[in-house]
Amino acid sequence: MSAFKRPNHQERYLTRKVMAYLLILILLITLLIVGFPHLTYKVTYEKIFILKSEVTYENRDERAVWNFSENDRAIGLFMNNSWQTANLISVSHPIEKFDYDSDGNRMAIINFTRISIGLGERVRYNFTFRFTFKRRSIPEISEDKSGVLDDIPEDLRRTYCEPTGLWQSNNLLFREIASEIAGDETNVLSILKKLIKWMKLNIKYESSEIPKYPNETLYKRAGDCDDQANLLITLCRSLGIPAYLQVGCIYIPHYSQNLTYWSGHLLIRQNQVGWHGWAMVYIPPWGWLPIDLTYVSGDLIVEPLNAVKEAAVVKHYTFQYMNITKADYVAETRSFKEFLETYKFYIYEEDEMNEILVEKNAEWRGIIILVTYATLTGSDDLFRKINVCE
Repeated sequence: MSAFKRPNHQERYLTRKVMAYLLILILLITLLIVGFPHLTYKVTYEKIFILKSEVTYENRDERAVWNFSENDRAIGLFMNNSWQTANLISVSHPIEKFDYDSDGNRMAIINFTRISIGLGERVRYNFTFRFTFKRRSIPEISEDKSGVLDDIPEDLRRTYCEPTGLWQSNNLLFREIASEIAGDETNVLSILKKLIKWMKLNIKYESSEIPKYPNETLYKRAGDCDDQANLLITLCRSLGIPAYLQVGCIYIPHYSQNLTYWSGHLLIRQNQVGWHGWAMVYIPPWGWLPIDLTYVSGDLIVEPLNAVKEAAVVKHYTFQYMNITKADYVAETRSFKEFLETYKFYIYEEDEMNEILVEKNAEWRGIIILVTYATLTGSDDLFRKINVCE
């Protein structure tokens, strides 16, 4: 063990002098960062969005009372995943409980404090979501690297290829069309290219106030975003390729629309936000990928794989709301439409989305001030706190 050497007077003087220079330098850096941030680092912004919704139920029927079901009081909770964070930050009524729908989507059931409304009565509720939009990308896909049909796990086939009330994948007509399009091809991505191109050559875009079944879209040769997605999903499932529907909303600056549906019983006002649906398809070896047939750039007949690469959920500020894997939402929508029109019940809904700019690196100013203070005081605790925060 070596003996401790006590510094002499000269060494102590030099040490104090060096420390003084260092402290002055640190203070100057701190002042530059606090006072002149544009001279020292680039400010970046995190993409934060606020979605505000207000819904009003009104009874104009003198013969009937609107008794509220849990579905009437349900707020769907957006997904939380590697592409987004969604927080319900306010709601006008108490939350009675949290639950899941038949497809496993989480929802909040709110308490209106009343179970029904009579003639001339209304119930209004509102809620607000805060979204964090995260950097999005998909794998580099190419036909030469795609797996074949036999590479698809059997458990996924059982879950996402079975016929349902919405996707009748065992229907002979769909099987024949899908087989004719695919031919002898077994490469999954190559099959998807053929299906997408066939869809764009044979199905035109046409909006409607109720969703169509795939056979209706096929018969009319027309459909909107989810109509076309559902036809594609049915064709995929007929070939043993797992697929389901995903729904979300898109931030669209300067967009404003008043929509009237169901003989005036459903009125929707959208401000800077629109709703969209697309297919999710399992493509080995990459897994689940979005297939967007309607909200994409480029000509899908010329380049069908733009349906993946340019999908709205990848290229735009799109927020994933819910998955539909087995529920027949078409039947549910039509039943609800009939319910409102039969009893003179009305729904008014207003959705508005805004982007909130948040300075992402603002916390570094405070950290550097703490570092300066820690250097001046010799506080190890502050350094430990900074490390924990990072």
